[in-house]
Amino acid sequence: MIAYILNSTLCLLALFLIYRVLLVNEKCYRFNRFYLLAALVLGLSLPSLDLFMGSDQFIFRPGDEVAGLEAEKLTAIKKAPSVFVTGNLFPESEVSTSATAPAEESSEVPVQFWIFLGYSSVAFLLLLRFIYSIYSIYKRAKGMESVEIGTTHIRLAESYVAPHSFMDTIFVNKKDYKEGLISDEILKHEMAHIEGKHTLDILFVELLKVVFWFNPAVYLFDRAIKINHEFLADDRVLSEINDVTAYQDQLIKATQDHSKVNLASNLNFFLTKKRLLMMTKSRSLLASSIKIAALTPLIPILILLFNTRVIDSNHIQGTYETQLIPDTVAVDKNYSFVQFKTVGGDLFTGSNKLFDPKTGILKKEAIYEDGMPISIKTYNGIGQVSFRSVFEYEDGIPKRQRYYMLGQLFSEYIYPTPSRDYQGVQRYWHTEEGVLQYEAHFLVDPDNYHGLVTAFDTQGNIVQQERYEDGVLIEKIK
Repeated sequence: MIAYILNSTLCLLALFLIYRVLLVNEKCYRFNRFYLLAALVLGLSLPSLDLFMGSDQFIFRPGDEVAGLEAEKLTAIKKAPSVFVTGNLFPESEVSTSATAPAEESSEVPVQFWIFLGYSSVAFLLLLRFIYSIYSIYKRAKGMESVEIGTTHIRLAESYVAPHSFMDTIFVNKKDYKEGLISDEILKHEMAHIEGKHTLDILFVELLKVVFWFNPAVYLFDRAIKINHEFLADDRVLSEINDVTAYQDQLIKATQDHSKVNLASNLNFFLTKKRLLMMTKSRSLLASSIKIAALTPLIPILILLFNTRVIDSNHIQGTYETQLIPDTVAVDKNYSFVQFKTVGGDLFTGSNKLFDPKTGILKKEAIYEDGMPISIKTYNGIGQVSFRSVFEYEDGIPKRQRYYMLGQLFSEYIYPTPSRDYQGVQRYWHTEEGVLQYEAHFLVDPDNYHGLVTAFDTQGNIVQQERYEDGVLIEKIK
């Protein structure tokens, strides 16, 4: 359990850091909403998979070591995700042989009981607060004057609350509404929350906070999700009006000296300079596409990192049939590649397979020729190829690498070899349509753009194009 708490926290923090670095300043709010909710579920569920898959049992020979300890001295061995090796380790030397020891231990309450009691007490109180907050909203709504606009209910509150919404109801101050201080744009903002069902996101995260109240990363996601809700609502309103400054003034006036309501989508949440600046920021489809594409390799890496067990890797992770040693070959000072050799020093040729030690199912197979990988296949649990990498060579030097996902071409990497004057190309495809999505030319390093960088829609039309020279933007063509 300690391993899960630490691992889930680190996993969530890593996913949140990715959001902060790549997505927070991009106007792809719908994708950001999906990412934040999916990352929250992923970060909490991935490290817990081992808790529901039953315990692994392995047979150890006398003298084998596990995490640096003799296997014979362990009465329980548990899997640990990532770098956290935990479990109940009981060396024989610490096992009491006195007849009175069991009686003394049984008279004491285990520490785990007090920890569980403390956790349960806090979770129960938070659950009561959650239920009471929902109850209080509906109770207050019953005593308020109501105005109907289509299927939306507007409740007029006597108290000075900022305009906010909950489920299909908008709450505003009665005096402000009667005096016409609540503009149509403010009501449209709150209706955007209702149409987007943002309350469901809030309730979902609040329930997670009840269960995972000890995890600080959950609160970071909670705040980010609410901020993104406001961006979504602002973007919806601004798509219908042209005067951004007037809308910003209306937001400030409508929320001045007004309080917020728990569990609701509050108009004055995160009403800061950053939110106001995001309203005027231009949308960059190319930048957003590149950053979203960058998530593709990062997420699988996190999945492997935070759901990998490290106690005795030979038993738990499985081993390849043949142990290979990477050997770097330098072509010149700007370009090098890797060959794989056997323990005896020979360049490896043939198939190298990795099997799941628990099920015996083939997990991965790599084909080599003269030390160079030709193809690498990753299989799912039912024997189907889920990912495949194919390598091409020219004069013994890597030329091209293609990635296939479930049989569909996903990306292509053309190496910046000396014969190409160190110029490479990176491409991504719309997998469903089989149409090129993104193409970037670079010099030596993929981050050092050199030439055209182009984004395409699903019809193959150019939606954005720029020209670079040695990492410097020269021209925005489209």
